[in-house]
Amino acid sequence: MSLGLAVHAGHGLSVDNVGPVAAIPEIEELNIGHAIVGRAIFIGLVAAVKEVRTAMDDAREADRF
Repeated sequence: MSLGLAVHAGHGLSVDNVGPVAAIPEIEELNIGHAIVGRAIFIGLVAAVKEVRTAMDDAREADRF
């Protein structure tokens, strides 16, 4: 039975821990802005976004097999 709810996650996610959360197929959205901005101070915004996006995509791909 579907209740029409959307599942979002966030708060405390970083490139180091986002993988297991991103692998949960029911999660539709991850809120990781704080981690990206903090990381961007050291490596730049574009690189920080790519780093986290790669970790999320890798986790979703690994869950498919």
